[in-house]
Amino acid sequence: MRQHSILRYAAATMLTIAGCHAATAQENVASMPFLRMETDARTAGMGGAGSLLPDNPAAIYGNAAAIVLGDTHAGAELFTGPWGNAASDSGHDALYGAAGYWKPDARNGIVAGVRYYGGSRLALSDDAGFPAGTARPWDLSAEAGYARRFGKHVAVSLTARYMRSDFGTDIAPMQGVAFDVGAAFRGSMGSQRRFSWLAGIHISDIGPNLKGSDGTALHLPSRVSIEGALLMPFSKNHEINMAADAGCCFYGGEIYASLGAEYRFLRHGVIRAGYHVESSSGAGNYLSVGCGFSVGPVHCNAAYRLGGSDTDPRNNSVVVSVGFVL
Repeated sequence: MRQHSILRYAAATMLTIAGCHAATAQENVASMPFLRMETDARTAGMGGAGSLLPDNPAAIYGNAAAIVLGDTHAGAELFTGPWGNAASDSGHDALYGAAGYWKPDARNGIVAGVRYYGGSRLALSDDAGFPAGTARPWDLSAEAGYARRFGKHVAVSLTARYMRSDFGTDIAPMQGVAFDVGAAFRGSMGSQRRFSWLAGIHISDIGPNLKGSDGTALHLPSRVSIEGALLMPFSKNHEINMAADAGCCFYGGEIYASLGAEYRFLRHGVIRAGYHVESSSGAGNYLSVGCGFSVGPVHCNAAYRLGGSDTDPRNNSVVVSVGFVL
């Protein structure tokens, strides 16, 4: 089967899965909203775009197929945020996590990650309305995946995810499994094929409904997105990368799009900016900026979000990540 046929077949298959899954959707708010939070500061600084950027240690939270279309062999990263928002409980509404990838050869790649979200402390009361202590809910996800390249330009990926949401009380925790499917294509352009572009499709968090404490079936934040990236290394000291993502959620009806860019200069510095648009039922519209530096294989990045909902703990907050790429 030729490379373009493989990509068309993979895209058609995933769109069919997405259509069938969405056809069974009901008007409802999805559970596990922390699964949609930005992880690494690189994508956070680009408005949430950048799922297809290659050589990304946090690729498991985007389109993992991109890792086998890059030039590096391994990478890992620690990330945390959002920090600094007045709506958070002294910083406890924050995500902590780690992610990485390893390519044993040019065609195969393995990705893995873990996330922990600590919620705000909540006041409890008994049946008579008297104070009964406090509780702090938390969420956790652990995921692993596999990516495979076909030929020189086409790649697909599959990720499995375990999720757990604990209320911090004697109520039984909510837990379940979900899957991501991705496909990507990379091409080249320009003189001597110096520039390259990527296009892909990604279906996230599909799986069986979760069961609430009262037995109610709760949907996962399932969504489908199309993604693109343009890589323009003008020289060893100057490089511009651009990315765009657009998608929709199966439950809740959110429609979103992100556009971002980064400028790498003098081999060590980088600045980023991006804009995210989302329907009123979601995170809203916001602008993000970011910066970072790298020394050898080690890189440090930070991003700041401006705008969005006033009650959203991610608004006016900082995301930080540090890692390496080999």
